[in-house]
Amino acid sequence: MRSFHVISLLLFFGIYILTFFVSWINLKRIFSNKKILILIFLFLNILVLLGFIILYIYPFSPRGASAYQVYFFFNTLLFSMFLFNIPMTLAFILQKVFQKIVKQPVISNSGFILAISLVIGMFFGTLAGSRQLKVTHIELTFHNLPSGFNNYRIVQLSDFHLGGMLKPEKILTKTKHKLNNIKPDLILFTGDLVNNFAYEINGLESILMGISKIAESFSILGNHDYGNYADWENMEKKQANFDAILDAQKVVGFQLLNNEHIVITRGADSIYLAGVENWGHPPFPQYADLEAAINGIPSIAFTILMTHDPAHWEAKVAGKENVELTLSGHTHGLQWGVKFAGIPFSLAWLTRKNWGGLYKSHNSALYVNTGLGTVGMPWRLDMPGEITVITLKRSEVD
Repeated sequence: MRSFHVISLLLFFGIYILTFFVSWINLKRIFSNKKILILIFLFLNILVLLGFIILYIYPFSPRGASAYQVYFFFNTLLFSMFLFNIPMTLAFILQKVFQKIVKQPVISNSGFILAISLVIGMFFGTLAGSRQLKVTHIELTFHNLPSGFNNYRIVQLSDFHLGGMLKPEKILTKTKHKLNNIKPDLILFTGDLVNNFAYEINGLESILMGISKIAESFSILGNHDYGNYADWENMEKKQANFDAILDAQKVVGFQLLNNEHIVITRGADSIYLAGVENWGHPPFPQYADLEAAINGIPSIAFTILMTHDPAHWEAKVAGKENVELTLSGHTHGLQWGVKFAGIPFSLAWLTRKNWGGLYKSHNSALYVNTGLGTVGMPWRLDMPGEITVITLKRSEVD
């Protein structure tokens, strides 16, 4: 696995150098009389290459990093420059292919305009997009929903990744204000409270408590909450970090459901809420024990399941278990989306079909929340942080 990781880094490094070199040639053609722009371009790319070596190859490694801000801002610069170089490289190639048909400046200039547009988009996503919030309202109707839970309002939150939030206090405070206006009956958090470390919660306890006090609040663990993406001196320190994350859930007012369920009552009626540990296709861990979580729930009961990775619903829940509603997160919608004729689309679709929004199979529904925080890249492009408001409706059966 380590050798594969190194090979991947070196492959990316080689591709970057190649696109940088071709882009540099193309840029010299466009701005032959403006050498200062060429020098700035060279300086930024050399800075990126040196930074990539130092932060990703030697002497540091992102798995041992706790200074998330350094990596996140560097990643913004790295991928902004990489995305600048790609259309410039393509423009150079197309110009070579069609040089007898199209005059030289047309394709080169088009590549430059596209490259600049992508860079502007990256910086907008970092400075503004990552701080935007949307509230998604959906209504779901079920024939076996107890009448006492008609119009029952659930708020789903997911994927805070507190260490990766550029302004966590502002985002969480804005979230709390929105929830105060929504007035939910139940708050469900579907995992990834942190990136890796328990200390990411430090200083944010009071804001998180303010959120959990708005309504009864429950949570589950996500793949990042186990500390699996960091290098630890020994297993004792990793376990201590994990225990601290579990304790923090209690401190901030989230009742953690680890492969278990509880009964939620409203008047004389009740529904069941189950929560499992993380389950995903490899390389993601498969800690969930779904059988244990739903054991003892009557088959005719209305059941909500919280499971972090939507792959779990598709593989183990839909059409297989008596679970009416499943809530997941994990995907972030790749933090990058577009809309075609008002229909949202994300490149996350290339890796999983259940990447964001509402999905149905048989009598089971899944909602995938695209999260509040960011991971890897500190931006969100047309994929703002999401607060989901689910209103349960009872269908009357004649």
